[in-house]
Amino acid sequence: MKIPFVREWGSWAVFVSSVLAALIAGLTTGPWETGKNFSRVTLPALLGLTMLINSKNPLASVLRTRGRNREHLLWFLFFSLSGLFLLVPFLIDGLRDFSIFAVLVMIYGILLYRGKEHSLLAELNGFALLTVSAPVVYYTVTGVLSLKLYAAVLLFFGAGVFKVRVRIRKTVKYRWIMVIYCAIAAFLYSVLEISVIILMPLIENVVSVIAMRDEKLRTTGNIELIKGIIFIILIGFFWR
Repeated sequence: MKIPFVREWGSWAVFVSSVLAALIAGLTTGPWETGKNFSRVTLPALLGLTMLINSKNPLASVLRTRGRNREHLLWFLFFSLSGLFLLVPFLIDGLRDFSIFAVLVMIYGILLYRGKEHSLLAELNGFALLTVSAPVVYYTVTGVLSLKLYAAVLLFFGAGVFKVRVRIRKTVKYRWIMVIYCAIAAFLYSVLEISVIILMPLIENVVSVIAMRDEKLRTTGNIELIKGIIFIILIGFFWR
């Protein structure tokens, strides 16, 4: 039996990077000083989020076939229910604070149902869901919902959506959108009092759309992975 794991490695890279950024940001607050054993909540939450991410493919199949694919329906129930079960220790305290993110889940479900899985809105919404892992992990470590951290992570990785669009479409329109997006991200960082230095890897986005050198999508993915690692390191040095 073929297990419908998500094999979109870019999505996993965003998820893991968001988790690591949140862990580093959370550890800078010194949670051990309170005597809290946050690993008892953090580890199940990470496993739960992983299961929920894997529910995406069977859910898309179920929606496309209007529920006629019984095997994928069972996989969806397995992944989603297992994920929610593992998230119970986190949800006991965090359900009320994080209920607002349910809107993103509903929007993504509607887009999948309408067959717009690969639309720009669906991809941005998907990244918004993947990066929810950052405030979740931060909450399990500190007990605080940080929308500031969520904005920081989402704005950074959201640029990757436009980077790929530029590579595929290669139009002046998307090149301008990429530059404008980076400028807006820097402005919002300043407004939120987040060190703009953390966005330094996005300089490559601007340079790449100006130069527009020939580049395979795999190369683009590797570059985005390296930028994600730099982002995590910068969070460690400049997050306050």
